[in-house]
Amino acid sequence: MGWVKVDEILDVFLPPHCALCGQSIARRPLCAGCLADLPWLPPHRLPALQGFDRVRSALAYEYPVDRLIAEAKFGKQLAAARALGELLAMRLPAMFRPPDLVVPVPLHWRRQAERGFNQAEEIARGLCRQMGWRLAPGVCQRVRATPAQSTLSATARRTNLHAAFVARPLSQGLHVLVIDDVLTTGSTAEAVAGALRRAGAASLELWTVAHAL
Repeated sequence: MGWVKVDEILDVFLPPHCALCGQSIARRPLCAGCLADLPWLPPHRLPALQGFDRVRSALAYEYPVDRLIAEAKFGKQLAAARALGELLAMRLPAMFRPPDLVVPVPLHWRRQAERGFNQAEEIARGLCRQMGWRLAPGVCQRVRATPAQSTLSATARRTNLHAAFVARPLSQGLHVLVIDDVLTTGSTAEAVAGALRRAGAASLELWTVAHAL
């Protein structure tokens, strides 16, 4: 059963509500008022990150976006993660070609077990559902458990991620879109890009829901 049909069935028995204010709405993820109040970023090119051809973020990492991300990341709110993916789909930049694969930034299996799911994967799932793109969460894996990046300085973040990710070999010429929740220093994304480039990715884009300005 496809995602669209599942959503249609759920909407009959569980009418959708705005992920922020809770009022009933015709379609997910947010009501018109909450959508208009979001800190949308202009569609400009963000600072370059090593390994990526382009980097884009949809929203500034401030209230209420930070609340939604915290609910998805630490509150085990799957619906919040899916809503973030749908918000990302609303702010699609122009692409020179659709992605062949959509790869969420992976969590180490221990941390994913603690959280119940990988928020980046669920964000990517919401995006792929809207766009009909191929979600490929198994392409890249986090093979080394590391201290949480949020506890470290920018320099320590890069050292912390040495050899943390591996990717399986890819077919030639693939355009890969990497998805994450928040872009801060970019060290995690750059480590993922390195693994994907070594695996054979021809071009890479990074999209995040939010950018910590």
